[in-house]
Amino acid sequence: MPHKQHTSDTVYEPSANDPRVVAALAARMHLGEAMLAVNIAAVETLMAPDILVNAPINRVADRDSIIRRLKANQISYELETEETIDFVGVRGDVVVIMGEEVLHPSKDAPYAGKTEYRRSTDVWKPFDGVWKLWIRQATITKIE
Repeated sequence: MPHKQHTSDTVYEPSANDPRVVAALAARMHLGEAMLAVNIAAVETLMAPDILVNAPINRVADRDSIIRRLKANQISYELETEETIDFVGVRGDVVVIMGEEVLHPSKDAPYAGKTEYRRSTDVWKPFDGVWKLWIRQATITKIE
């Protein structure tokens, strides 16, 4: 089953058609596709050079560690994903996206073969006209 996104109750500030909101959501979708495809060049393009992630493995990760774990199949998911976006808002020069993710880890990822539920917050920022993931927090709330 492909990616399912629920946005019917999403709060958008200032609006769902604000060009910054549209651009950040599109970049987020492309990064998700690149991560699933292990397209390292695209992942590097869509992540800020100084990205920081409070990762679901309960560690703070930088860009090098994310790329290393992706190449080693320690960040790997089945194509079937589901997400609910609760909030998308512009704050200064960044876009904040908050919601829930339901993923199915695979290969050498922690919890492979199970279903992982997470709450997440992403902060997207434009770098030379390209929206990139700058800060991310993802916390596992349940494993089944």
